[in-house]
Amino acid sequence: MSKKKEKDSDLKGTLYSVGFVGAFILVTWFLAFYLFIDRF
Repeated sequence: MSKKKEKDSDLKGTLYSVGFVGAFILVTWFLAFYLFIDRF
């Protein structure tokens, strides 16, 4: 049982990591898009 709980926590950490990286990419993309629109 302990192995299964450990695996779930690893997957939860992976989910948070992927979500954080995805949010960072989205924020960076929107900032770049705003700069592009702002110049024209």
